Amino acid sequence: MKSRPDIFKLNASPPFKSIALLFDLEGFSGFFSQPDVHDYISKYLNLIIDAVSKTFKGGELYWDRNLKGKPAIVASLPKPIHVKFLGDGVLYIWNHNDFTQAQIIQLVDRVWSLKNAFSSVCEKASDLLPVNDFPRRIRFGIAAGTVYKLTCEDETADEYIGYCINLVSRLQSYSRDIGFIVSNRLNIPKNTILKHGYKKCIAKKIRGFPQEIVIVDTHDYENLDDATRKELFDELQP
Repeated sequence: MKSRPDIFKLNASPPFKSIALLFDLEGFSGFFSQPDVHDYISKYLNLIIDAVSKTFKGGELYWDRNLKGKPAIVASLPKPIHVKFLGDGVLYIWNHNDFTQAQIIQLVDRVWSLKNAFSSVCEKASDLLPVNDFPRRIRFGIAAGTVYKLTCEDETADEYIGYCINLVSRLQSYSRDIGFIVSNRLNIPKNTILKHGYKKCIAKKIRGFPQEIVIVDTHDYENLDDATRKELFDELQP
């Protein structure tokens, strides 16, 4: 009798440290409910996934242009060990040991750049799609921590579970006004954080993760209205 693909082998893999990244498209449900969406939904998702993939596959980042207007060309980063489509976003998991410290900050910077320049991706989408009502904002969460691999009995698929996977799903949806939140568990040095325009603070209302230290874009943080900032974040004490 053939084993069912939804039944896992009894033993999970030994735990190992990973980096997890999750993106989500704000307003995707409304976009998906439009008439005849089947005619263009694949084109749209392929465009978004291709842009996100370029942040680690390397190549030409058409949304990241220098002062002369030329797109940045970047080197490849380690390849994910797991990619999972979640309906309105994608989860990526890497082995943490595959990265150098410099490559971790490169990944963070490239994702930050894509979030800020997502309008360039939207311009491409406008050329491809017969509608104008599609998601205009993308949100990212990045975290690090231990994961375990679960293998199906018929060995057709693997799944991953772990603290950082749960955390990254909370980070990307934590604040509508800050669409880029990185867990301090990536252990990026303080001087590097400041140099790249980020800041550490405490996210105090993440469900299941109280008092989580996170890294956010300093400009985005300072642009929050006072009430929202006080509700969601606390300053780190020196």
